[in-house]
Amino acid sequence: MRRRHTVGAVRGALALVLTIPTSASAVPGDLFYKYGDPESPKLGDFEQPAFGECLNVPEAEGKNDTAFAPDSTMQDHDALVYTEEDCQGTMTKVPPVTTLGPEVKFSR
Repeated sequence: MRRRHTVGAVRGALALVLTIPTSASAVPGDLFYKYGDPESPKLGDFEQPAFGECLNVPEAEGKNDTAFAPDSTMQDHDALVYTEEDCQGTMTKVPPVTTLGPEVKFSR
């Protein structure tokens, strides 16, 4: 009976190892943005974000502040930025290797 439990545990562990996402799901490139005072903004970024992941801008999360001027260095994927947290509100597409101006404000 113990042998059967051991075999089951090994199979379960193997299944976990095979299904855990790896860095292969990360998108090569970064999404840079500015935040704070537009006259003297600070620079933030998402380093190689996972494909399809919704990330809130930490400097704007839970505040009335927004990020602006998205700058994508991603080669093969569009970045999508939203006016509200949790990928809500109006969406703007940032094409690969593109910088948009300060009029593009977003929280993700």
